[in-house]
Amino acid sequence: MNPDGERLREESRNATEEAILDAARDALADTEYRRLTMDVIAKRAFVSRTALYFYFPNKRALVDRLISRAFLDMYEAASPYLDGSGDPRAELRRGLARTVRIIDRDGHVLTLAAMLSGEEDRLPPQWLPYVVRFVAAATDRIARDQARGIAPSDIPPRLAAQALLAMVERHVTLELIQGGGDAHQSIRVLAELWWRAVYSKPAEPLPADDD
Repeated sequence: MNPDGERLREESRNATEEAILDAARDALADTEYRRLTMDVIAKRAFVSRTALYFYFPNKRALVDRLISRAFLDMYEAASPYLDGSGDPRAELRRGLARTVRIIDRDGHVLTLAAMLSGEEDRLPPQWLPYVVRFVAAATDRIARDQARGIAPSDIPPRLAAQALLAMVERHVTLELIQGGGDAHQSIRVLAELWWRAVYSKPAEPLPADDD
């Protein structure tokens, strides 16, 4: 759901549209956005100008659609944990590994979109519906595991989901997309930090809030 309560549209996968998007993504990896033309994209996708403009009126519309596809693919990649009901530790590792592969594929597009939106220090507001979807799904998974008795119930699920997703997003942005860090090590550490935060039982109860 987006912030207005509307269901996010699941993008249909059309072969021609996918070919155009793949060509645009690959072109953006080796061509500056300002220098990239719709003609170049059409040639790399092996489609006519008419076909290209049928799907996308301009380059910005193409980038917006690439972002939409990236988030939908990341959500699907994270499904072993978000939609799972088995061992959360193993499902976290698998879901994060799959998600990082999508980010590795589309990192340059995500960086470009942030720059075009003028929001280099934080997520662009257009991404909010997708972030909300991730938070809702992670909240539901944590709540399910608390109800199963495999996660302590002393931390609110939504607060935990928001904090942990912010941690993952910030690390991936700074260390993997911008810093070119070791993805394998990041996946292992992030998954373990998430698991310990949600599933390990504290040695003693959390202190009560001060009045």
